[in-house]
Amino acid sequence: MMKVIDISAWQENVDWQAVREAGIEGVILKIGEHSHLDDMFVDHINKAVENCLQFGVYYFARACTYDEAVAEADQVAAWLKEYLRGETPSLGIWYDAESKRMLNGDVTECCRAFINRLTDYGHQYNGIYASWNWLSAEGDHHIRIEDLPDYVPYWVANYGEGNTFETACRDYLKEEYPNNIIRMHQFTDNLAGFGYDASIYYDE
Repeated sequence: MMKVIDISAWQENVDWQAVREAGIEGVILKIGEHSHLDDMFVDHINKAVENCLQFGVYYFARACTYDEAVAEADQVAAWLKEYLRGETPSLGIWYDAESKRMLNGDVTECCRAFINRLTDYGHQYNGIYASWNWLSAEGDHHIRIEDLPDYVPYWVANYGEGNTFETACRDYLKEEYPNNIIRMHQFTDNLAGFGYDASIYYDE
């Protein structure tokens, strides 16, 4: 397991030394949305590397059609080529599916289009970020996990009562879809002592 935070331009003054001292080993960085590169992306990438942190990226999705999702993937691929020499970050590329605009179309098919397009570019670690409510048949079930390949990893946001790494647990997240990959559990948007979104990254 790995302690992970996710940050964007909203977090301009990250205390990277404090992050490391807290035992945080990874960070998921917002790469952008629409055609706008996140204002802090380059700085955050450089600081993550300087502090020997593993990193991944997420893209805030707004697509509600197949073509829009493909265009979003094309944009991400272009940024990865420009800023990471086309390499896939070690903690993956994540499609952040939470915008209500996506509900004007088929969210599942937009996720499929985005992941397949990035795979066509040679990126093999592409996953979906969403709330448990959007994923679960017990919730709104906007993303039909059962219709997507089993190899697709998920980063699931589901907040409990605790906001420390010690209180995080994904056991119940695996109960509904035991054969799917729950790679990360985002358990708070207010990590104790920091105020950041925080997740546990599971190697298996």
